[in-house]
Amino acid sequence: MRWKRPFVLVTLCVAVLLAVAYFGFRSRPPHADSRGSPVVAEPAASKRASEPSTTAADASVQVPAIVDSGDNSASSFRELRQCVYASRELAAAKDLANCKFYEGKPQYEGAYARCLNGWMNAKNRIAAAESAVSGCNLTDIESRYFEATKEAAKKGHADAQLCYLQGAFGRSDGTSLFTDADIEEYKKVAPGYVDQAFKHGDWRIVHLYSRFSGYPGMGPVALLDKIGQSETRYKMTKLLRLGAASGSYAKGLDAELNDMTHPDLIPEAALPEDTVREGDAWAEQTYTNYFSRFPPGLTEAPVVCRPERGGG
Repeated sequence: MRWKRPFVLVTLCVAVLLAVAYFGFRSRPPHADSRGSPVVAEPAASKRASEPSTTAADASVQVPAIVDSGDNSASSFRELRQCVYASRELAAAKDLANCKFYEGKPQYEGAYARCLNGWMNAKNRIAAAESAVSGCNLTDIESRYFEATKEAAKKGHADAQLCYLQGAFGRSDGTSLFTDADIEEYKKVAPGYVDQAFKHGDWRIVHLYSRFSGYPGMGPVALLDKIGQSETRYKMTKLLRLGAASGSYAKGLDAELNDMTHPDLIPEAALPEDTVREGDAWAEQTYTNYFSRFPPGLTEAPVVCRPERGGG
C-alpha cells in the first residue's frame, strides 16, 4: 500500500509551509514551556492510536521530555532534519524564482512582473537555503532522514516522535517512503507516541489532531484512531482554546468552534449538543490533567515538525 499523487500534494504543501516557518515567515518556535513535565505512558493495546485517558498521570515515572540516546540517534535525527528542510526550502524557492511558466502568456502578465521583481523574496530565500545546505550530504537525504527519525523516535526523542506521527516522508518522485512493513510498524508504535505526547502536555499532538480532516490518501497519519472525525476536531480545537489566553490565535480558535457548532452555510451540519458537551468536558479534564502546568500562553498554532533555528 502506497500513497502517490495525493501524497505528493500533501508532502509539498507541508514542506513549503514548514520551510516558510523555518526561514522567517513565522514569528518564533513553540515555547519550551508549552509542554509540561512528561510522564511515560504504556502504549495503547489497539493498533490504532486511541485518545488519552483523562485519569491523572502517574508522577512516579517522570523522565526528561526529550531523551538523547547514547548511540547519537537524536543528534543524527536533528542534523538530517536540518538538511532535509533546507533542501525542501531550496527547491520551493527555486520554483518561485522560475518565471518561465509565465513568460509569453498575456493572461499572466501581472504574475510574470511580480516573479521578475522577486516574488515572495525568492532570491533571498534561495541564498539562505543554499547556505543552509552547504554542509549537507544530500545523497538519498529523505530516506536517511526517515530512518533516523524512526530510530530516534524509538529511543524516546519527543521531536522525532511527532515528526514520525506526521508522516511527511517522500521520495523525489513524490511517492511515500512508507512501505507496507513501515505501515504495519506505524500501526504498532504510533499509539504509544500519541499517548506519550498527550501525557507530556505537548501541544503539537493536539494541533495535529485538530487540523487533520480525514481526506483519502493523506498518508499514514490517517491511521491514527478517530483522527479526522468532526467530534475529534472539536475536542482538540477546544483544548487548544483552553491553552490560548487571548489575541488573534485565540479569536481564530473561537471562530472555528463557532463554525462547528453554529455553521452559517449548512446549519444542519452543526455538531449535536450532547457531542459538544462531551467534547467540552473532555477538553477541560485533559487540560487539567496534562496541560495546566503553565498559564495559558499559546499565541500561534504549534508546528508539529520543524527544524531547530540556528543549526542542528
